Amino acid sequence: MENLSEILIKQGKSVLTNMKDLKRLSHKKNKDRAATYERLSANQHSFNVHTYVDPNIGQSNEVQAFKQKLEEFNGIFVGVGTDFEKEVNEELVGPIFEETLVLYNEMVTALGYEREVVNPKRF
Repeated sequence: MENLSEILIKQGKSVLTNMKDLKRLSHKKNKDRAATYERLSANQHSFNVHTYVDPNIGQSNEVQAFKQKLEEFNGIFVGVGTDFEKEVNEELVGPIFEETLVLYNEMVTALGYEREVVNPKRF
């Protein structure tokens, strides 16, 4: 059975994968971008829910910093799920994604799972 830290790391990585896909589709104005945004939102919600299970973990600085950066990234895309023509600020997508990768690595390290650190150049 997975412990909370393992669940957060697994869910966090799913969120990162969705973010990477959405980053790739950020310039598109279609159903693929909308569907990817919806997957990101669902995975992010799941991650957030798990942070409430153990306040010692969920309220840690590293987890909170990661959550905050996820919100910032998600905020760029608000509305694309229902408005395919919605413009997004593409200049923000890459830098925020890179910052999120750094914060993910800090989070997994703080949780004691250094082996889960991702290489930002290869992710």
